[in-house]
Amino acid sequence: MKFLLRHSIFLFLFLLIFNSLSAKTNDTILVRNFQIELRASYGLLLCHHPEMKYFKAHFPMYEISVQQVTFGRKSWQSRSNYPTVGISLLYSDLGGFKEVGEVYAAYPFISFNCLKSQRNQLNIKLGIGYGYLTNHFDAKTNPKNTFIGSHSNAAISISAEYNRFITNRLSLAAFMGFAHFSNGARVSPNKGINIVHAGINAKYFLSEPKKHIATQHKDNQQYKPWISRNMSYYFAFTYAIKGINEYVGYDKQWGVYNLHVNCLKRVTEMSKFGIGFDLVYDMTDIEVLKTQEIPYTPIEIFKPGVNLAYEIAFGSSSFLVNFGYHIAGKEMGEGRIYQKLCAQQSITKHLFATCALVTHFGWADNFCFGLGYRIN
Repeated sequence: MKFLLRHSIFLFLFLLIFNSLSAKTNDTILVRNFQIELRASYGLLLCHHPEMKYFKAHFPMYEISVQQVTFGRKSWQSRSNYPTVGISLLYSDLGGFKEVGEVYAAYPFISFNCLKSQRNQLNIKLGIGYGYLTNHFDAKTNPKNTFIGSHSNAAISISAEYNRFITNRLSLAAFMGFAHFSNGARVSPNKGINIVHAGINAKYFLSEPKKHIATQHKDNQQYKPWISRNMSYYFAFTYAIKGINEYVGYDKQWGVYNLHVNCLKRVTEMSKFGIGFDLVYDMTDIEVLKTQEIPYTPIEIFKPGVNLAYEIAFGSSSFLVNFGYHIAGKEMGEGRIYQKLCAQQSITKHLFATCALVTHFGWADNFCFGLGYRIN
């Protein structure tokens, strides 16, 4: 179970790459258009807690990526201005502090071109994957590291770049970015590592780049014809492992169970908007109430919530954002307002896999994964 949790973000979002790279056997267009990208940047650790100032430093970061520039084989590619999908490998010594250690990360990503020009590009790159930190908090051997409690963490990368093609295959770019590493509250402490960085990169096509295919007049794989069916209904069940206050005496993990229901109306070919409902059973709430000697009944552990939901789809993969409010529950120390960032991958016509990061105003509560059923 721990193995699945540690690697599920990376493995799940890797499906987004396969969704774009895979070709049907009867497809007459061979799938190529691969690039190699090299990145070098200089970063700064953001000290969002006072005790982190001891580790304030500037340090280099290095990345190598294998990626495919889409050229319109699927409807969503042309309608999204031919984004790039791929996987990046990242390394940094994070300033050389032995208490923090080094970071190694691998994350699938998608990069959107915000300009219509093919030679000059303004790209927004989003990636989520797996990060490994060589050191973490230990009450006896490493008490100064009060912000990372495990080797295995989620890696989140966001960057903006200006890219200029020098030749038909070679391009150079300058970029600014943000990187975040945390374990989603699976193990405490979990304040996370936040980094801002800026640098340069080079990209090179391994073969002659493909010409763009114009927008295909067909429905996104994720939807039925939207004139006849505008509504979609999602039902999903997810599970998370969560740790609380390990550094003050807890040495245990608990389960978090969540039933999700979303009712969405299609507003464009690739996006839907609607409302959602959550029913959460967080077993850490029982421990908190016991510690604080607050009486409770079993029904009061359940936390129902309502939310606004927005989904954007790329073929058989999609991302869903929820912003909600818990209307009941005995333990509300983390707040009633919550947010969720979900990734969904279709398995069959109706069945899908999902994973989600649940937060309370940016404070990670848990990372969950599960299965769902879609009617649309």
